[in-house]
Amino acid sequence: MPSQLPRFLAVVRHSIILPLLLGCTEVALQAASASDKIEISDSDYEGLPHFRIVTPGGTWYYDKAGGGFSRLIDRDGRDWIAFHVNPSRGPGAAGAGYRGIPNAVFGKGNPDAGVGHPGKDRCISTREGPDVIRTVSKSGTWAWSWRFTPTHAIFRMEKADPEHPWWFLYEGPPAGRFAPREQYWGTSEGGPRRDTPVTGGVTGQWSWAYFGDTTSPRVLVLAQMSTDSLGDSFRYLGTNEAGVDAPDGMAVFGFGRAPRPLLRGANLEFRVGFMEMPVPDAAAHERLTLEIRSMLQP
Repeated sequence: MPSQLPRFLAVVRHSIILPLLLGCTEVALQAASASDKIEISDSDYEGLPHFRIVTPGGTWYYDKAGGGFSRLIDRDGRDWIAFHVNPSRGPGAAGAGYRGIPNAVFGKGNPDAGVGHPGKDRCISTREGPDVIRTVSKSGTWAWSWRFTPTHAIFRMEKADPEHPWWFLYEGPPAGRFAPREQYWGTSEGGPRRDTPVTGGVTGQWSWAYFGDTTSPRVLVLAQMSTDSLGDSFRYLGTNEAGVDAPDGMAVFGFGRAPRPLLRGANLEFRVGFMEMPVPDAAAHERLTLEIRSMLQP
């Protein structure tokens, strides 16, 4: 009997233990695959046709005709854009119609002004794959795509009007509320910063920026994949003359905005997404810097 023990154990290993281990591995892989799943479906928000994109990092709402995001909801249910159709103009629009990402095309002399902005009927958006949405302006002059990953979304400008510059904006309430005195921000030049710029704002030449709130365990990051010498800017805009103490409003951040649109041409890429960490001090800013560098890898 003892001489047959090794063979018996080998049979047990191959017939029972190994299949169990392989089964556990398969379950683990299936779970990992499910956790990374991107789901794009048709939806409606504010009476407008939308794509709803569910990712492990958050839920995005994309206005099909506007060509821009109207909502970005984090894991705690907070909406970091919170666009509303009305009011669409005037000071109150800082709490409603001005909000969105990327709000790309702007200017009184631009026939395509409003392209890329939620609430504007200027675009046609289609689903191009399991994780891609493509938008073309009704004029045919502008085209871009969004590709979604488990952690962030990747914007690529595919076609742009050579006669008109554009910008890439985030306009919305960090962590779903307008509370500049309890919020912070930072850029590739340093952070976190707790100053609350208003009219005129703060300008710089930044590769990336983030926005956070003292009550939130995460920050929203926006990054530009290519370097340039163009101006970028940040400020807060309240719904009335009280400024940062107004009852509502939004953060106004722009790549290529200082103060007018400065980006030109196609083949520019940007990334937007949440980083699941607060940034209370300089040490945390350094840790976040490493995470952002990882996000920016091709």
